[in-house]
Amino acid sequence: MNKQILENIMTEYNKKRLRAAHDADLRKQKLYGQFPNLEEIEMQIKLLSIKLSKLFLTKPDNLNEQVLNFKNEIEELKNKRKNIYEKNNIPANYLEMQYECNKCNDTGYLPDGKKCSCLNRQIINNLYTMSNMVHMLDKENFNTFDISIFSNEMYKNEKLTPRQNMYYILEISEDFCSNFYDTNMNLLLYGSAGLGKTFMCNCIANALISKEISVLYQTAFSLFEIIENHKFNKQNESDENRINYNMIFECDLLIIDDLGTEVSNSFTNAELFNIINERLITNKKTIISTNLSLEQLRDTYSDRITSRVFNSFVPLKFYGKDLRYKN
Repeated sequence: MNKQILENIMTEYNKKRLRAAHDADLRKQKLYGQFPNLEEIEMQIKLLSIKLSKLFLTKPDNLNEQVLNFKNEIEELKNKRKNIYEKNNIPANYLEMQYECNKCNDTGYLPDGKKCSCLNRQIINNLYTMSNMVHMLDKENFNTFDISIFSNEMYKNEKLTPRQNMYYILEISEDFCSNFYDTNMNLLLYGSAGLGKTFMCNCIANALISKEISVLYQTAFSLFEIIENHKFNKQNESDENRINYNMIFECDLLIIDDLGTEVSNSFTNAELFNIINERLITNKKTIISTNLSLEQLRDTYSDRITSRVFNSFVPLKFYGKDLRYKN
């Protein structure tokens, strides 16, 4: 998972604890303003507790007797406090810190060091948001994937029917998700528009984000727009653009959708090579989706790019009739 995401979440947890402490102080001021004797009782309890602690350090001859006396005094004061609370319908935990999550006290971690369920939810929510796919993943995932919409009749000169082909692509995609950290696999999804490439990207993204794996989705056009703003407009660059730029290289999975729709020139070619090459070097996974054929990719991009893609990506060809018209 991206380190920056966890740091941002932990900053929010710190803010929650500060708010809880501030609210507790406000409640204390209000309570002691209404019942000054409660403040006096609390102070006496604290002083007696300190004296009790010192007894164990000095160890006087009548230690047991003094300990018993102090404990009795403290217990008497606590009973007075309890009576005031009950008489005025004040909750027993009124002055305690009120956390959003009582399991981890807004630290994100349980006493045994494991992540709290609330932290897991925060991580996943942040990953969904930062993936740039938050609205699509609820509708497009492996649970909603319907293999029956693909034709089971032979298509042109292909060896498999579109449905048989999608079974193969589905198997590769699910394996990619199941063994994400144990494989060097990258995926190239190619074929005409309307055949399910973006849907499959969303399925993969959803499955990985649920495992707290950072995913960034960008269309090719948006990707190069982010890079251009970062390179040539740094003085006015937004925080969102800077984060997205860093995520291009740091996220566990980068999905570049609709490659080939951007304006292709020396700048975009150089930056695309830089992204692919850098992510291969750092063993970061990449999925490229394009409407271009393999021949068109070779004609459109530099030899350095196509060499990296053809040698380091698993090609998954989508074919058949346009599903958008069928639906």
